Amino acid sequence: MAKQQQQNKLAKTNRGDYMVEQNFAIDDSLLPSASELEKLKEVDPTIIQWLKDRAEIEQNARIGFNNSQIKLTEYNLHKTHSFNYTALIFSFILFLSILGLSAYFVIKGLSVTGTIFGGAAIISAVIFYVRATIKTRK
Repeated sequence: MAKQQQQNKLAKTNRGDYMVEQNFAIDDSLLPSASELEKLKEVDPTIIQWLKDRAEIEQNARIGFNNSQIKLTEYNLHKTHSFNYTALIFSFILFLSILGLSAYFVIKGLSVTGTIFGGAAIISAVIFYVRATIKTRK
């Protein structure tokens, strides 16, 4: 039986400004308070056991829900890691293929074409590395 309390305070900062401080308290107890249990017991003597049973069912449902969330998160993390690893391997193979094509062009006497392919491959690799580094720092 979740009960919420909200408290608002007006506080003064060090600079002389005022701010509103809000405190939220949530009592997420599965059973009512002792005084409420006494009142309920007067109405129906078997209500206490019924409430205990319901609280146990609720707790088991919460645990099951948390377990399923953890399994889903682990699965998602595993799939993301596998996808990133596969993408890294394929991008490296593509990079080596383009460099090999560049070397082939240079050997065949097409040095301008080979330089353009090789330069584009190296610049692309540097750009992707910088982007990946920036994303991991955020």
